[in-house]
Amino acid sequence: MGDQIIQLPADSTGKKLRTQERTVGANTVQMEYVIPDSLRVMSGVYLAHFKGTVQAAATNGTSTGFWWFYNPVGSSKKIALRFMRVSISESTPLTSATSPRVSFTAFTFTGTPGGTAITPRKVDTSFATATGLLMSTQVTSVVTLTQAFHSVLVPCIQSGSSGASDVMVSEWSWREDEQPVLAAGEGIVCYQPDAGTTADTRTLVTDFAWAEYTIP
Repeated sequence: MGDQIIQLPADSTGKKLRTQERTVGANTVQMEYVIPDSLRVMSGVYLAHFKGTVQAAATNGTSTGFWWFYNPVGSSKKIALRFMRVSISESTPLTSATSPRVSFTAFTFTGTPGGTAITPRKVDTSFATATGLLMSTQVTSVVTLTQAFHSVLVPCIQSGSSGASDVMVSEWSWREDEQPVLAAGEGIVCYQPDAGTTADTRTLVTDFAWAEYTIP
């Protein structure tokens, strides 16, 4: 059976149904559609990138690490992580094989974050400047680690093996009700809780996206 139409009376008072007009065959029809919605009132979505080197010594996540991401104290926004990708590779085989963790751990903090800022890219350039602060160093704030929620193991080729390693990629995304959410005064750190190798040649890259919103 071909496409059919339902013809409505002329416009009148009452609720209005949102439609899009299309021409189907000889008829001009109104197409109904559904827009999935959320309680969140979005203010912006942002993308960020970090490149660093796996460390010979373990880092502590409070003052040493790869990066810190903060929702400032007093912020009116909530911040939800949407997507994360970690890529790790080495340029040459290592004399001493190690496989340290790279950990993503939540924290609370006091004070105003300071350090070397990483500027995110707005998904839409009309979005406001991001509220979330991303830093590659951690100074001035007092950070207290809470829960680790994801880790990856750094791959390694030991000296004597041929060739360099393939790039190890770990990525994850969450449905809205699973996304890690940061309230004001909360953050996430990417750090290395285990020791690596002296003169480590392994490169770490992280790419991630976050959304900022309010709840009416």
